[in-house]
Amino acid sequence: MSARNLNDRGAMALAHLFQLAAVFAFLFAVLWGIHTAVLFETANRYWTEESRRRLMVMTQTIESDIRADAARTLADPLSLQVLAGRYGAFRISILDRDGHSLMDTLARDRMAAGDPFQGTTPSQFREIWNGAKLMTGPYPDLSGRRVRSYFIPLRDSSRALFGVLRVDLEVKSLDAGGAAATALLLKVAGAVMIVVLGFYSIRTVIGRHRPGAEAGGSTGETAAVIATFHGLVRELKEKELDLEHLRTLAEDRAAEIESYNENILQSVTSGVITFNPGQVITTFNHAAERILGLSRSDAVGKTCEDLFGAQSSIIPLLDQALTRQATITRQELELTRPVHSRPGSASSEPGSGLQRLWVGVSTSLLRDRQGVLIGTTFVFTDLTEIKSLQEQVELKRRLTALGEMSAGIAHEFRNYMGSVMGFAKLLSRKLPSSGAGSDTGQEMIASIMRELSAMNRLIEQLLSFGRHAELQLRPVALEPFIRRLLDQWMAQTEGVKPRLEVSIPSDLPDLQMDEVLMRQAIGNLVQNAMDAMPEGGDLQIRATILDRDDSIETGTQGHRKELSLEIRDTGVGISKDKLDKIFLPFFTTKEKGTGMGLALVHKIVLSHGGRIKVNSQEGRGTMFRIFLPLT
Repeated sequence: MSARNLNDRGAMALAHLFQLAAVFAFLFAVLWGIHTAVLFETANRYWTEESRRRLMVMTQTIESDIRADAARTLADPLSLQVLAGRYGAFRISILDRDGHSLMDTLARDRMAAGDPFQGTTPSQFREIWNGAKLMTGPYPDLSGRRVRSYFIPLRDSSRALFGVLRVDLEVKSLDAGGAAATALLLKVAGAVMIVVLGFYSIRTVIGRHRPGAEAGGSTGETAAVIATFHGLVRELKEKELDLEHLRTLAEDRAAEIESYNENILQSVTSGVITFNPGQVITTFNHAAERILGLSRSDAVGKTCEDLFGAQSSIIPLLDQALTRQATITRQELELTRPVHSRPGSASSEPGSGLQRLWVGVSTSLLRDRQGVLIGTTFVFTDLTEIKSLQEQVELKRRLTALGEMSAGIAHEFRNYMGSVMGFAKLLSRKLPSSGAGSDTGQEMIASIMRELSAMNRLIEQLLSFGRHAELQLRPVALEPFIRRLLDQWMAQTEGVKPRLEVSIPSDLPDLQMDEVLMRQAIGNLVQNAMDAMPEGGDLQIRATILDRDDSIETGTQGHRKELSLEIRDTGVGISKDKLDKIFLPFFTTKEKGTGMGLALVHKIVLSHGGRIKVNSQEGRGTMFRIFLPLT
């Protein structure tokens, strides 16, 4: 009787032990399932946020590229295809005011889908046309893929609205990870059910054979339960390793997306800077480094005021974006960037230090999934060269008008001057010859003739400036041409002569130029340099070939080679307030100058398809740089 009681107690203890183990296993499986679901939801949320951020940056970049050359983009049906392939967009569309497609990379008219606004209401589309931005989706496209769309207004370089830009990005979810987690959870639940069924099966078998196995039954049941419990623990550990592997895969995939977005950001030709709500820079791509002349390590982590200065024109735009949450489209700003001396050049090169820079800036707001403002993005392009060309074209137009007017005035002056000179000669003949101690007026007549001769030279310069001369282009070797010119001017120079330093490679290709006009232009610059050094100094002439990469400078394709000719002196220099006026007719810094020399130089250089720049510092010297195309 006592043995049976012991067996019953043992069986009850084993049953309680097994129930406790089953409850523990079930609770562990539930907790593991909750942990998996939370991990998957976090990874999916991070994935969605990265997708939204990537779409916003991609759209801003594509919009900046379209604005850089809107006319060419609208004229070329393949231009949007090129942009889509470059930045990884699923689809790019340009819509008109009614939501109809002007251009589409998939060549599908939105009217064919029965929804001309493609996921937006007419009121939302009107808000986008008036300057708002909207993100929709994800939703299934006509091809069955899930895409997310971003709508922004599209303006040309003159800030005139001509369409709405819509960029689609294919959205891929993390469903594979969720399915694997669900499968693991089902496996654990199935294992628990198998153990429970096995336990009751063992109890049934033991109960049927209890008379013959009373002595060893308790020990056998205990060993079986312990072995089953250890197997369950071992399987749970394996599932935990699988879960850790899934978490690692999700993190790797998120890191891959972040790296891909970073590669896009660093590859675009427009500068991109992002600020957080505290006006601290968080992103600074390679194009921003090149345009602003600043390194990424020196920019990221600093405030806008620390990097650009308290008086920078960027600060009001940043305050407007972060305080009033307003966006800016294609506003032109003037900035400065550091200029580093060329390797091998003198550290005292005039004009080194800071250089003026013009940029076209567009801003957009960065928001999280809840719509909370988390920062702003600045997308900008370098307009310095475009501004310089515009200024030169405008100056050329004004000088042409001034030249025509000057030619007319010079002709009239020459007529009057001829009459005055004729009367002076006639008066000189009627007056007696000057003798010793006599005052016959011949000295005054001679002074009048000298002043008339000087006035005639000025009229000749005016006529030369106003005359439209056809260029007589022919190939000219630059090095012997400069040598002959310097020998001529040095022979005519009286007093202290400057020390010459000529650095012109002998293997330079011949230049197509009008030798007579170019001799006059370079001769004027050499003469000015000598006049600026009456007590002697250094006169340096250097020529180099520049290979300008237009794809970096202006966003267009191809390279452009040009010759850079530098004429540098160590004379008195030119004050900063006069540098912008030195190429204007009749403006001069000399006591006896006419103000026509540099105006003629500028006209001759422009007529050869080139441009001229000047850097100067008072007391340190002046450097003129002439850029001439090689083709």
